[in-house]
Amino acid sequence: MKTINNLSTLLMYVLFFFSEISFAQNIGINSTGAAPAVSAALDIDMNQKGLLIPRMSTTDRNLIGSPVESLLIYNTSTQCFEAWNNTTSSWVAFGCIGCQLPGAFTASAASGITATTFASNWVASAGATTYYLDAATDAAFTSYVSGYTNLNVGNVLTANVTGLTCATTYYYRVRANNTCGTSANSNAITVVAGSCVPTAPACGTQIFAAANLDAGTMVNSTAGGSQQPSPYNYKYCYNNVAANCATYGGLYEWDNVMLGAASTNCDPCGAGGVQGMCPAGYHIPTDLEWSRYEYCIENTVAPTGATSLATFQTTVGWRGTNSTAGPGDKMKATSSNTPAWDGTNTSGFNALPAGYRKYSDGLFIGLGADTYFWSATESSATDARLRELNTGNGQSLRSDGIKAYGFFVRCLQN
Repeated sequence: MKTINNLSTLLMYVLFFFSEISFAQNIGINSTGAAPAVSAALDIDMNQKGLLIPRMSTTDRNLIGSPVESLLIYNTSTQCFEAWNNTTSSWVAFGCIGCQLPGAFTASAASGITATTFASNWVASAGATTYYLDAATDAAFTSYVSGYTNLNVGNVLTANVTGLTCATTYYYRVRANNTCGTSANSNAITVVAGSCVPTAPACGTQIFAAANLDAGTMVNSTAGGSQQPSPYNYKYCYNNVAANCATYGGLYEWDNVMLGAASTNCDPCGAGGVQGMCPAGYHIPTDLEWSRYEYCIENTVAPTGATSLATFQTTVGWRGTNSTAGPGDKMKATSSNTPAWDGTNTSGFNALPAGYRKYSDGLFIGLGADTYFWSATESSATDARLRELNTGNGQSLRSDGIKAYGFFVRCLQN
């Protein structure tokens, strides 16, 4: 071990110590001749002298190439001692002279989350006069949300992040700032944007609701017809499970969803259609309106077929092209949709394989295989026109259903 008590030789020893990688001894710097501590590579023991580390401005500091973890400097611009943090890729101030950087703080959970926006939040940092916000699509903050790179949001504790993509994961962090400089990054917060809202399917002038009707009071299904013929305004949920109504929509008897209104077959109906249990501005599509929609998507949505409107309107049974050009394939959800089905969904209708409710025994069947939609048009005192879509069939079925059965309803905009 070496002890330096002649200060004039200090520089020589320090340079020698740091230039010789294989040098194994430790060094003591003092005026007493005491041996350095065994565990210290460099032991400085002075009563009237200190250690002067490299001093530089923020500009010079930022020119340091690939700083190593814990590299230490004194920043003359901020009058703060700073060390490099590899984890956050930032200089961290830990002691300031005459000027104090904002104190430590943390980001907190997001609020007001929707499909396109959320509010980022954080706790106050002592001494801060403004905050800078980053928002990114990756935890490493290399892919920033447009407009949210070092965004000055002012002296606030919350800021909205907008322009998001639904069902996408985002990350945000903040930094506090005052006249002395900017703090290190806060912790990062993870946010998942809200679920994607289905786009209303349209063809020609017809615009359908984005999902099956789910309105009314749930009642459990039992054998033998209507559960409560009057008053109306009730629904069944597949297997008597309320969550199935949220996924697939409600199952309705024809008289119930029509709220007792008489049959109609207008085309187009507009406000003259039967609203029934549909929301304001919508009505239950008639048999003719269903046919017009099927014709439109077969003949105008690629790949196209050639079935005529008259065929769609007059043929009972399966109609349209039995391939991906047909209305069945174009209306059914795809294998990548949730729940999955075997269609192409090129119309955007996103029909789900939701089954139906039987009349005689009150049982639910067909989940995963087919689905049925009421029209506002009856075919007899006991039956009404419907549309069926089925697994493995590119066509759509125009048929009659017993009014006491439980089928789905897709409302059509007036």
